[in-house]
Amino acid sequence: MGRSFLSPTVNQAVNFDKEVIFIGIPKTGTTTVRDQLLQKGKPLISNPHLDIVQIRDLIYLHLLKENLGTNIIFPNSNHPKDSDLRIEAEKMFNAFFKFSAVRNPWARTVSMYFRNESLQMNYKLSFEEFCEKHEYASDTCKHPTRHKNQYDWLCSEDGKILVDYIYKVEEFESAIVDIKNLTQGKLVLKNEMRNKNPKSKSSNYRSLYNDRTKRIIEKRFEKDIDFFKYSF
Repeated sequence: MGRSFLSPTVNQAVNFDKEVIFIGIPKTGTTTVRDQLLQKGKPLISNPHLDIVQIRDLIYLHLLKENLGTNIIFPNSNHPKDSDLRIEAEKMFNAFFKFSAVRNPWARTVSMYFRNESLQMNYKLSFEEFCEKHEYASDTCKHPTRHKNQYDWLCSEDGKILVDYIYKVEEFESAIVDIKNLTQGKLVLKNEMRNKNPKSKSSNYRSLYNDRTKRIIEKRFEKDIDFFKYSF
């Protein structure tokens, strides 16, 4: 069927060799994991922060790109049809181990406020103003998704979770063991802190909140707080 389906140049979220997909939600320790999943080659889309539906669709686009202009045989009955590519993409997506990380919404908000890339807001707004003004959790990203909750990165169009495993950043050590077991040893991660902002106060996030800002975040990210069982 044309060229190999296993070209490793889709996105940082996909590793064909290990057959895993990692959904990197911004400000949830994604660099630590993504750096350990990188494969050689220029990705079709370099932005590492894509949601699960975008990755699902990107696999099809990748297979399409890999098979366009590859026919060298006449007659060409062995060349894949578009329906073949779509079926193969669906098989790969379903078979790959799909996982992601989430973070305490109050701590994550502080991390977004102090971020040292993309839109840096701690130089422009007080923390209270930031809590008042930011509507979506990706508002400070270079490529905003307009997702409000972390849950939204991980679900289908009808709200069904599409990943196999979700861990809390706060419990990464135990997640490493789970991921190794769930992938039958294909994926062995290390707890290496990367891209940590020394100016961020997220490790002591409670000190930045007052009663009002605490309630703002509680209401805005109610879905995450309820579903992932977070508390202030």
